[in-house]
Amino acid sequence: MIVVTFAFHNHRLEERLMTNAMLQKAATLMRVLHSGARASYFNDLKKDFGNNDSWLVHIQRVIDHLVEDPEVTFIALVDAKGKVIAHSSHAQIGSNAPYLIAAQEDGEMEEHPRLAYRIESIHDFGRVFTVFRNFPPAFPTMAPVLVKPTFERHKEFLGQAFRNPGNRLPPLRIFPEGLSPDGQYFAVVGLDMKDFDRTLGRLRMQIFMLSLAMLLVGFGGWFSLLAVQGYRVSQKTLEDIQAFTSLLIAKLPVGVIATDTTGRITTWNRAMALLIGLDRVDTVGRRPQEILPEQLAVFFSPEKLVDDHQEISAEHGVRLIVGGRRCELLCHPLTIIDSEQLYMGQVLLVSDVTEIKSLEQRMRENELMAAVGKMAGGVAHEVRNPLSSIKGLALLLKNKFAAGSKEQDTADLLIQETERMNRTITEMLSFTRPAALHLGRVDLAQLIRRSLELIKAEAEENGVETSLEEQAGLLPVLGDADRLQQVVMNVLLNGLQAMEQGGTLSVTLANSVDGQSVEARIRDTGVGIAPDLMAQVFFPYFTTKQKGTGIGLAISQKIIIEHGGAIELESEPSLGTTATIQLPASRPEG
Repeated sequence: MIVVTFAFHNHRLEERLMTNAMLQKAATLMRVLHSGARASYFNDLKKDFGNNDSWLVHIQRVIDHLVEDPEVTFIALVDAKGKVIAHSSHAQIGSNAPYLIAAQEDGEMEEHPRLAYRIESIHDFGRVFTVFRNFPPAFPTMAPVLVKPTFERHKEFLGQAFRNPGNRLPPLRIFPEGLSPDGQYFAVVGLDMKDFDRTLGRLRMQIFMLSLAMLLVGFGGWFSLLAVQGYRVSQKTLEDIQAFTSLLIAKLPVGVIATDTTGRITTWNRAMALLIGLDRVDTVGRRPQEILPEQLAVFFSPEKLVDDHQEISAEHGVRLIVGGRRCELLCHPLTIIDSEQLYMGQVLLVSDVTEIKSLEQRMRENELMAAVGKMAGGVAHEVRNPLSSIKGLALLLKNKFAAGSKEQDTADLLIQETERMNRTITEMLSFTRPAALHLGRVDLAQLIRRSLELIKAEAEENGVETSLEEQAGLLPVLGDADRLQQVVMNVLLNGLQAMEQGGTLSVTLANSVDGQSVEARIRDTGVGIAPDLMAQVFFPYFTTKQKGTGIGLAISQKIIIEHGGAIELESEPSLGTTATIQLPASRPEG
């Protein structure tokens, strides 16, 4: 109710001001019509008193001149019965136009009491603001001396009149030709309503937007808009909106970085401070390249600006390690331009999607494991029984042949291959079946040291140097030591086998930033993995090694997932591969 009252008042006030302005213009046009026609008529009399154009001709000339204004729809002179005496449209002269007669219900403004007006739609002219005013047919008092003498006797007569004022004739009142001195005439001006309607429409839209802003800033701003009008109210509303926007940006769970036209940071919200580890006071006024990681600073480089300042709307995924924490970020850069297409700055929206990506990865892994488990169960059921029969038949055949014969060797080979296939099926079943974990507090550093000792001889033989770096105060992990030993050995052996020409195999252990997990990073300097193969490294039976089975990493991933952790691989061809294992930390109860 308050908003409606406020809007209606502003609308009425603006409409009244615009109506008064249009009445003022119409009154000016009417005065110009009267005075211009009179001046033209007098000038014609001065040129030739006896052979001058009629009064109506002069009125029509002035009307034709005034109607050149694009805001003027028509100008007319009518009598009391609506007969058109003069009109900007010559075809209307002489016709009856009752709509050009002022009615008692027509509006009248206090500022212009002699004017009447109405707003109407006329067939030939559209929507018109029509203004009426009484038009006196008589000229003001005019003395004969104003007439240019045409004969010598007139000169003598007028000369005597000037020399002897007592001999002057009384002044004359002249009525225009064709107009009755007792008749009533009206000047009518029709103004185009397009600008009027457009302005009112824009005002309604402004009122609507202002009402929405008032609702946003709350009851206090709403009440203040009712109490005060004009410039100060607009300023107060703007300040409230800015405060609301600042609070909204500060509370958003999405990181926001904004720069001005000079490329310096003006906005740095709380979510961004938590993500990067820098407070707002340390960032505002500085350039993004000075404080942001390279992966984020690149969005503010000049090369990222689009020609003609078109908005960049593409989203980009970014991986960062901030304070020892691996982050998956979704970045949305925007270029800000004003209504005049001038560059105002840049905005970068940063969403931390680490947990979402992790959940998506786990879902894909679970779907894969479910599919593989279903397949493995079917294969094991269909293959294992025939294998047992084949192995028994091979043993029977072996006993029927002489020792050392070619046939017995063939039977031995058949038995070996049958046993190898049976082991493969056993591995497949172990991959798909849930493992019974014996959870306990595991010293991950000690477990890895023991694993490094186990591969020490093979590492020295291949010319590989091993190292272990652990953070002070490393937390124990909650897990099954035997299963975790299996995972670590798989990853270490993969690293060794990737460095046939020697290299470095390093292990780094550290607690996570939040202290909820322990991270082990195992890095080799081997041949690396091609980018197009990275998506398949955890698939069962996928391998890049000639003698590999492709089951080691798949089983390792399954074990880590069963522990509630995560394992990831990063690799660059010819530079090496890094395996990152995250396991939940074990904390003492109580």
